[in-house]
Amino acid sequence: MLKNFLILTLKGIRYRPIRGWLTILGIVIGIMLVVIILALSSGIRTTITRTLQVFGSDLIIIFPGKETNPIVGLLGGQKFKEKDLLDLERINGVKFVAPMDIGTLNVEYNGEKKSIMVHAANWKRYVEVMESSQGIKLEKGRWPENDEVSEAVFGYLTAKTLFKKEVSAGDEVIIKSKRFRVVGIFSEIGEQMLDNVIFISSDIFHALTDSRGVSSAAVKVAPGADMNLIAKQLKFQLSKQEVVRDFSILTPDKADRLVGNILSIIELVLVVVAVISLVVGAVGIMNTMYTSVLERTKQIGVMKAIGASNDAILSLFLIESGMIGLVGGILGIVFGILSAYLISLAAAGFGIRGLFSFASLDFFGLFVVLFLTFIIGIISGVLPARQASLMEPAEALRYE
Repeated sequence: MLKNFLILTLKGIRYRPIRGWLTILGIVIGIMLVVIILALSSGIRTTITRTLQVFGSDLIIIFPGKETNPIVGLLGGQKFKEKDLLDLERINGVKFVAPMDIGTLNVEYNGEKKSIMVHAANWKRYVEVMESSQGIKLEKGRWPENDEVSEAVFGYLTAKTLFKKEVSAGDEVIIKSKRFRVVGIFSEIGEQMLDNVIFISSDIFHALTDSRGVSSAAVKVAPGADMNLIAKQLKFQLSKQEVVRDFSILTPDKADRLVGNILSIIELVLVVVAVISLVVGAVGIMNTMYTSVLERTKQIGVMKAIGASNDAILSLFLIESGMIGLVGGILGIVFGILSAYLISLAAAGFGIRGLFSFASLDFFGLFVVLFLTFIIGIISGVLPARQASLMEPAEALRYE
């Protein structure tokens, strides 16, 4: 019996292929969006966490602007007076403050010119921040030892992919008309902001750019100190300076909460997209099944005339609507995974790695999505199927 129902269902879909596939396409698009977010959510979570973890567990980061959007704050152009930041070292529990600056400069290597983000800081302080707090190591070369010498350290991707020829420790580059020797290459961190930059000393950076002030600072907290208390004292002390009125102080706890807020927004978007796509798909299936009932009225009359029961007619149309949902779900999952993979490849080209991997796929979640599309297909076909099952044979046969 089930085999006969499946054969009739496939014939029914094949009888009106354009409408059937358009209905399936609506489900495919909705499910594909859901699967893309499911497939990328783990990578997005990892990327965001990794980005904020570079702050370190014993570091407090100070930057202009709102803490909910640190990148905009850092690139917004406002700068602190370096003296105001260094004065924060007087606070009990602060080991030292490492003021930092950032800017986009022209870099020339082997006759090829590129614009690249350049980070600047005092070498002695920042090396301690990177090695002891952030766990960042050099893959090749050494750290610069003198802030007055024109030496640079390249991020992993900057050295590997920025120029046609790979940059190695010992090579020379020209940064804004000044010749630098590359003395070190970072190991791969997996965080775009650090993998795609060049580090030089703040003294030379300010001489090259004629800039005054610094864009941010890393505050190294002494072991055992109360991080939250120090953050409050930093905020109070900085509120006295008048250069940057809107600033943020980001502790590790705040960074964790920031990750949670971002992921909550992602999950909310997922729920909204899922609900909308399922509603649109259900309406499409219902519309197709109502039309199918009208078109096959005579066929229903013939089936009833030769003994088909109401339950058999009901089952036939429910199986058909469920098959539409199931096929749409399968295609949506396939195209969703493929799209997530292509998105991750495109993101990797911009230095954002690890957004997608087949190993991180939630196969149980994908099965649930597939099961839901089948159930929703059946539910969407209940009213049209009931209408078909209640038809009187004589009236159905007379239908034109």
